[in-house]
Amino acid sequence: MFRKELRCKRPMVVVLFLLLLVVFSPCAGCGKKGALIPPDGYLPPPVSSLQVVQQGERFRISWMASEQDFPGAGSSPLAGFRLYRREIRSPADECLTCGVEDLLLRSVELEYLQDVVRDGNLFAVVDGTVQLGKSYQYQVTAFEKGGVENRDSGRVKRKKVQPPPAPIVGIGAVPAGLLLEWPAVEVTAGTLTGYNIYRSRLADHWDFRPLTSAPVRENRYEDLRMKPEILYRYQVRSVANLGGETVESDPSPQVEGSYLLP
Repeated sequence: MFRKELRCKRPMVVVLFLLLLVVFSPCAGCGKKGALIPPDGYLPPPVSSLQVVQQGERFRISWMASEQDFPGAGSSPLAGFRLYRREIRSPADECLTCGVEDLLLRSVELEYLQDVVRDGNLFAVVDGTVQLGKSYQYQVTAFEKGGVENRDSGRVKRKKVQPPPAPIVGIGAVPAGLLLEWPAVEVTAGTLTGYNIYRSRLADHWDFRPLTSAPVRENRYEDLRMKPEILYRYQVRSVANLGGETVESDPSPQVEGSYLLP
């Protein structure tokens, strides 16, 4: 009788032992963990339109934040963004999901942007620590006021190359505007595709978008879209195509001018 009861209970003991092993195993729940959701259920949407452009010796990184994060001043739980960078030494380094080797370059707080340029929900920042011939992968994440971030952001890869030389620009007046002129730039690598013109008011940040939708092909540009009696400053960058990538030069020395009413 004793042996019969022992045989009946042994399977149950084995089952209980296996259940306890699963529950208390250090590997229980192992695998890729998703983002932690804060108690109020808010997780910032991922950024979009992530772009990396080489301008001279530096990279300009820009991205778009979700418009739903800006319903009104002070009403959004979004706190800012984190900019990560990974150096690409081999194809094995191009990991879209791991972030162990990502270097946190910048933490961008909406209430204290410092040198980050913002235009509505478009943001741009400069990385001046890249090295010639090396490739980098960038990621921008959004985080909320409790610190929780959304890592579901795309990544963009860019290699630093030798930029074209910058032009030397002169400025003069034309009817109803200003004229910028410069000698043609010669490139030793790639193909020169034109010039980008940048403008800002004297006390404002430089606009990171050029005045024209495409590079200017001539060595001159007439600015007729300006308000009179206001002092503007200008910079021109050479634009070249190197290995299928668009690369800008460093900016020309800035020139200043204003259109005076007759």
